[in-house]
Formats: sequence, C-alpha cells, structure tokens
Amino acid sequence: MSAILSEPVLRWPLNVDAVMQSTYATGDDQLDRLYQKAKAQQWNADDYDWSYELNPDNPLDMPDGTLLIFGSPLWQKMDEPARAEVRHHFHAWTLSQILHGEQGAMLCAIKLAQGEEHLSARLCACAQAFDEARHIEVYSRLVNDKLRVTYPMSSSLKRLLEDTITSRQLDITNLGMQVLVEGIALSIFQNIVAYSRDSFIKEVVTRIQRDEARHFAVGRVTLRRLYNGELSAAEMREREEFTCEGIHVLYEHLCADDIWEQLGQNRKECGELVRNSKMANALRRNLFRRLVPSLKDMGLLNGKVVTQLEKMDMLDYAELPLRVEA
Repeated sequence: MSAILSEPVLRWPLNVDAVMQSTYATGDDQLDRLYQKAKAQQWNADDYDWSYELNPDNPLDMPDGTLLIFGSPLWQKMDEPARAEVRHHFHAWTLSQILHGEQGAMLCAIKLAQGEEHLSARLCACAQAFDEARHIEVYSRLVNDKLRVTYPMSSSLKRLLEDTITSRQLDITNLGMQVLVEGIALSIFQNIVAYSRDSFIKEVVTRIQRDEARHFAVGRVTLRRLYNGELSAAEMREREEFTCEGIHVLYEHLCADDIWEQLGQNRKECGELVRNSKMANALRRNLFRRLVPSLKDMGLLNGKVVTQLEKMDMLDYAELPLRVEA
C-alpha cells in the first residue's frame, strides 16, 4: 500500500498574551489532584516492543461491524481482498485524524499554559503538552511505520481546529479542544480498547485514553465554573453557537469522506451511502455519548445546543451518568 501525501504546513496564530504571575499559590483542589495524577501516570513509548507487526488486513483487529459501510450493498459485493483494503484504509484514516488532533491538542495546551491566569490550570496545561508530545510519537509510529498509509487532516477537522486554536477567547480554545475534540477522541479510544483483539493496540491505546481522560476532566472542571454564572447571556450564546457548530463539524468529519477515492470508489456516492445508513449514523452518534452529559454539567445544554442535539437524535445522552476524572 502506498502512502498518501499530506498537506503543506499550516500556520495559525495562537492569539494569546503570555501571563507572568507574581504569586505561586495553587489552591484549586480538583485541578491540583489532576496535576498530581499527571505526574504519577507518566510513561515512555519506548517501553513497548515496536518490532511488533500489525495485521495488514485488519491493523486494529476490530470487528467489521465498526466499519461505516459494513452490511451495505457495496460491502456485500466486495471480495475479501477488497474488504481488507477497506479495513486498512479506514484504520489508517482514523489514526491519521487522531494524530492530527494530538498535534492540535499540543498547540492548545501550549497556548493554555501561556495564557491561563490560575497556576493550577497552567500546571495542568504544561503536563498535558508533554502528554500530547508522547501521543504524537506513538501515533506517528503507528501510522507511518505500521500502517504505512497516512491521510491529511479532514476539511471538517481542519476548520474546527483552526477556529479553536486561533480564538482570542481562551475558554473557547479550551472548549473546542479539551471538551469537543477530546470528548469524541475518548469515545473512539474507548471503542478501540473495548473491541480490538490485538493486545499491543489495546495496551497502548489504554495508556493514551487514561491521559486524555485527565485532559477532558481539566477542561470540564475549568469551564463548568466559568459557564455557570461568570459570563453574560450574550457571551454564553456565543459559546453555545460554537458548541453547535463544533458538534455538526465533528459529526460530518466522522463520515471519513477522504478514503473512498483511495479505494477506487465514488466519493459522492459513498458519502451519501454513509449519511443515509442507519447503522453508520448510529456508529457516529454513539461517539457523542461521553460529550453530551459533560455539556449538560458545564451549563451548555441550552437553546440552540438542545435543538441541535434533538435534531441529531443525541439529546437522550444527556441523561447518562457523568464520568468524573478528578
């Protein structure tokens, strides 16, 4: 299988003032506990045996039911070599998008470390930046050395990351990355850990999932306080609109439109197949199950967000128990 050329370097302004504090008290119990966890849970990617080879016909060793076109007429008419190629490209696309997301998360963590005014939040952001560097190392090894097929960032993810990274409101950077993107990533990792039959993949992704759960918790804890009374109604509407757009963009991103032409299929026809498939839509919706209860906890389940989630048949997720990492 040949590698797919990636896009040229993107340059986005961080749009943040560096804050230099004169006092060094932390005093935030929840964030301090998360920072202590971050220190205690450090690990080294070199602890794993990277000579291990993945199965090229199913690199993540996942059930076919996790593929967007499984059971469709297109899938039914494919022979086994064609199905193996679908698995390989879908897994390569998934890990490529995660890799791009990890780099975006590193940039956001660096931005938060510069701009947060509270020391506890800054320490968490600094720890996260190193976590994300390690995740980039792991996923780049998986994508480049093991799958040997790389995909550029999807246009949907690029749009959300650009808005997130370049926002002049630090909390929107936090919301876009720590909550929206990390929330979906956590569900993807959870699925891989739950369904992969490859012990190497399960162990590595479990380690990364633990790190990302802390990052998600830091964002939720920080924003819950801000969004439950500290912002004006107009400011909250702006955050709700950003959340609605982010949910829509991520849902579109999960259609994996970029893989079909590489598989010799018609991009438009496959895109319509995925969007009209009850099974594929259920797979995509299920990845929001961790995000929606957290939006409720942060005070963002209002107005347009409720309407958006109702339209996408996701509002029931708001009643799921909140998973707390602190």
